[in-house]
Amino acid sequence: MADIPDSDLDDVARIRRVLARELETINEYEAFARAASHPEVRAFFLHLATEEKEHVSEAVHMLRMLDANQDSRFTAPIAPGHFQQAVGEAPPPATVLAPPPPPPPAKQVLNGRSPVEPLTALPPQRLMYGLPAPPPAVESHPLTVGSLRRGGGSGGGNR
Repeated sequence: MADIPDSDLDDVARIRRVLARELETINEYEAFARAASHPEVRAFFLHLATEEKEHVSEAVHMLRMLDANQDSRFTAPIAPGHFQQAVGEAPPPATVLAPPPPPPPAKQVLNGRSPVEPLTALPPQRLMYGLPAPPPAVESHPLTVGSLRRGGGSGGGNR
């Protein structure tokens, strides 16, 4: 999918691509922090990693809002021994687990999806974190991912 231009992807695929890049960037910033010799430089990279973690949270939120099947994967419990069974090992002995939490209240369904936030009539390129975005500058690119944009791009700054 890396060979498909961003313009040919649907919204869910774009969000997944951004999510993957954000996760890669967290690993890179945390590695930079571990390698830093100066405490302020280490703190700087850890600060950047924390910001990327916020972006991951926001991307997951959008993914869950737009893809009901993906959302159901987040709400379904994972049975004890699930991972051992996947690799052919015996599951661990049964343990007494706390009762599962009560089911969440019924969600409002709109167009086959359960929105977490109210939907808006604005087109996606006019939204920023679910809020109306300011008008774009005449020379601006409609979507930037800072230093994560593949192939460089104009501006070139690291956020």
